[in-house]
Amino acid sequence: MLPSSSLFDSWIARPKRPWIGVTVAVCLLAAPFLVAWVEGEMPWLIEAGRWRSILVAPVVITYVLAVAPRLAALEARVLDSLRPLLIDELGGLNRLAREAGRMSVGKEVAAFSLGAALAVATSAEGLWNEFTWLEMVLVLEQALMYGLMGVVVYGSLASTRVTSTLLGLDLKIDPLDVSPFVAIGRQSLWMALIFVGGITLSLLFLGMQPEYLLLWEFWVIYAPLIVVPWVVFFLNMAPTHRRLQAARDTELKRVEALIRQECTAMVRQVEAGEEPSGAEHRITALTAYELRLQQARTWPYNTAMLRTVFVSVLIPGGTMVGRVVAELVSR
Repeated sequence: MLPSSSLFDSWIARPKRPWIGVTVAVCLLAAPFLVAWVEGEMPWLIEAGRWRSILVAPVVITYVLAVAPRLAALEARVLDSLRPLLIDELGGLNRLAREAGRMSVGKEVAAFSLGAALAVATSAEGLWNEFTWLEMVLVLEQALMYGLMGVVVYGSLASTRVTSTLLGLDLKIDPLDVSPFVAIGRQSLWMALIFVGGITLSLLFLGMQPEYLLLWEFWVIYAPLIVVPWVVFFLNMAPTHRRLQAARDTELKRVEALIRQECTAMVRQVEAGEEPSGAEHRITALTAYELRLQQARTWPYNTAMLRTVFVSVLIPGGTMVGRVVAELVSR
């Protein structure tokens, strides 16, 4: 496992004290209801059904705290799968990966601030109109949620940079064996699914109404989030595709050259009235190998992975439609 190289790694992905995350999650879940009870707003909160939307931020934050260690474990598996392919391994693979994926504190803070600012811009209107401590808590939790999501997006992009750097090393690649790179495909799949899971959770708890679909604030937040899973999925695997494709093309050129040599030698032997001395068998074997190379996969995913991503990206849309239909039926 890589040593922590960022605030997100140190406090969330690889926490030294996991109980802190559990405590934070419990406090975030309880805080709105506690403040509502103190201000006497609990009956209104329950009767109006607003408790669902209040839970969006705490639930999504808890979800991020729960899945972040999974991403860290997947990154470690990618390193383990690539290590046997290294031609010259001097023990610096972990160091190289850590340097490639290093996230500066300034950029992490900037990503968090951007997300928090977006939350304040889209959810603080009620606070300006009529200040209550409940509204203050809700705005702060929204800011924390979107700030954390900004850091997660930034960290995911940094992770793709790690993959690209590692694949730039001198590797022993068999174009017919993509198994060492399957870990990259699984990492990409899980990264995409984690984003989809967060979006779906927020839509499940959000009190969706048809009018929401006409709000620019809704699309400013959710449109980029729906695109992110696809971007992360393919961006993380693009360097692997290029490297496998290059290895396959290099091997194809070598086999084509051997086929030409064998064909030329066989023709000369026939012209000289000699037996081909097994050249036809070698040409047949090389041709079969050439065909296998042409059919070799250059993406570290299979049809099931791609189908999973496609279906999962449709889930938030289905959840949104389901919530709108439920609201219309209940009216």
